[in-house]
Amino acid sequence: MPAMPATELLATLQAQFGGVITGSVLGGAVIAGQRCDVGLDFAGNPRVLNEDEGHHGKRDLVRFARMAIGLPAMPPTPDNDNAPIDLWAEYERPSLPEGLLPPVIERFARDRGAQMGVDPGGLAAAALAVCAAAIPDGVRLQVKQHDPDWTESPRLWVALVGGPSTKKSPLMAAASKPLREIDHNLARDYQAALIAHNALDQKERAATPKPPQRRAVLEDTTVESAQEVLRDSAEGLLLYRDELSGWFGSMERYGSTKGAAADRSFWLQSFNGGAHTVNRIGRGLIFVPNLSVSLLGGIQPEPMRAIANDTQDDGLIQRLLPVVLGQAGIDSDEPPTGSVRDYGEAVKRLHGMKRPQRKLGPIPIDAPMRFSEAAQALRNDLAAKHHHMAATWEAVNRKLAAHIGKYDGVFARLCVVFHCLECEGAQPDIEISVVTAERVADFLHNFLFRHALAFYSNVLGLTDGNDVVLDTANYILAHYLDEITPRDVMRGSRSMRELDKEGAVAVLNRLDAFGWLDPVDSRGNQHAPRWRVRAAVHDMFEIRAEAEVARRFKIRMAIAESATFTGGAM
Repeated sequence: MPAMPATELLATLQAQFGGVITGSVLGGAVIAGQRCDVGLDFAGNPRVLNEDEGHHGKRDLVRFARMAIGLPAMPPTPDNDNAPIDLWAEYERPSLPEGLLPPVIERFARDRGAQMGVDPGGLAAAALAVCAAAIPDGVRLQVKQHDPDWTESPRLWVALVGGPSTKKSPLMAAASKPLREIDHNLARDYQAALIAHNALDQKERAATPKPPQRRAVLEDTTVESAQEVLRDSAEGLLLYRDELSGWFGSMERYGSTKGAAADRSFWLQSFNGGAHTVNRIGRGLIFVPNLSVSLLGGIQPEPMRAIANDTQDDGLIQRLLPVVLGQAGIDSDEPPTGSVRDYGEAVKRLHGMKRPQRKLGPIPIDAPMRFSEAAQALRNDLAAKHHHMAATWEAVNRKLAAHIGKYDGVFARLCVVFHCLECEGAQPDIEISVVTAERVADFLHNFLFRHALAFYSNVLGLTDGNDVVLDTANYILAHYLDEITPRDVMRGSRSMRELDKEGAVAVLNRLDAFGWLDPVDSRGNQHAPRWRVRAAVHDMFEIRAEAEVARRFKIRMAIAESATFTGGAM
């Protein structure tokens, strides 16, 4: 059909229908006038659309109308404030922001990252986990002004998510190197003390306690071994796992027995700290004064997805701060900068840090750090913000909502790490400034949360039951539906047919939350709820709808051909 000038098309429509044309095919919407929708039929003639034609007929007419004036068939994206969420879009992983991290961490991450050709954001997050593990657990923050029972120590769990091309292992090795050197010295001292103890005569050895095994890093370890080390390492340490899939797998080695639950309970408690007691036949009583573990590990997307789908949802995964790594770049053969040395010295200083003190009269006593008045007000505002964020995501992604639910504690822990890194000397100031709190808040929301969004959407799936939600969305597009009911959902694809009515309603409620549907007032029949498909859905996803129709057609043709195939001569 030859292209028709826009002015001629509009003049033709106005002449036929009269009145004022209030819409425009130039904008990609069906032209509207005098309370009717108008467009072009397949011959290029304008006509009125009937109310029952639905989106399918209207979209064909819009497509041909745009072709008539030489425009592409793809309509523009609707207003972002009201646009349905693109369920297939991948959330972009953010790059490392400038000026938020303590300078010693930012310089190390950027300089060492450029030298190695690795993602500086991943290197910075790994370095924060190492610093959190280095700071003694007794250096803590009272989170609320009037609640002395809620304190947070600098304990972080960081998971670097990426394929082999992201260089996860070299990245983690570079970040953990200073703390591993400290641990090697501690292990060597312990071995020497143990040899000396064993060299004592039997009577003296029985009267002399074994030397404590204080460590700074644990690697491939069982819960039983970790308990032995942690009872002498009350100030906390770093659990370093090159592959977190092995760590998760070790917790499932007992299957669904009490052993598996006990292992997961142990690691869950290690995130929170506090005393831990174990009574076992043969091992006797094991008392851990403070079960405190920071975590640094790497994992590939596919194993992480399988772990999230197969393991019980007890909040273990949600405690991780996931950082989705970018692909590694070209490394450089430049000599190491002073930033690497400065970072190593900072980790050593943090490991020997003393608890902050306040004066009780003339006598200084150990005390938790506090927020300044302005920083406390900021923390209180953030608590309300985090509550709102978690409630917003609860309807569509409970895992992400639970992760956000940890942000009040994570914010406080990050404040401790930032503050200790920027305080000079071996003892931190007792007050955390609003400047530090503001930078931590920006880093948490503009870097860590955006990485979490990329992780929970791109890796684990944007919503609970993500596969069936996507199948339902494709079903709506392929059938150009104006309305949908739970019964429609239960007649769809294989995954959709496995749903009961309650499950189908849950799927439609998620699509409602994503802006795809509007509930229809069903007071006359509450047992048959219905949802209206928003017109913007079909406008936004025209190309996907056509691709889905073509895909389904090819499947039907393949099935038909296979059913009629008789084969050649035997």
